[in-house]
Amino acid sequence: MAVLADMLIALGLLLTTLGVVGIYRMPDVYTQLHASGKAAFLGTLAFLAAAAVAGQGAVDARAILIALFLVLTTPVSAHVIARASHARGEPLASPGATDESSRDPA
Repeated sequence: MAVLADMLIALGLLLTTLGVVGIYRMPDVYTQLHASGKAAFLGTLAFLAAAAVAGQGAVDARAILIALFLVLTTPVSAHVIARASHARGEPLASPGATDESSRDPA
């Protein structure tokens, strides 16, 4: 079980690191948000799985509750940040990106 927990921690570190790299490499706030949100969510789930594998019943229950909280709040917070960025007029810098939610039909 200790080897599985170590592998899950390594996976969590890899995913979290990829999220940080994605923040620096992506051209606009929308793609940065996607990279950071997915990587942070999946990395944290890997850490929680490692804690559940290595822990007792109380740790398992807490890990499940934290994972459930993340499943419910991560998409909502990413959506709110994206809407606020769009309302501020943040441009799309990705090549070939189009704003399909524009209020000004052209």
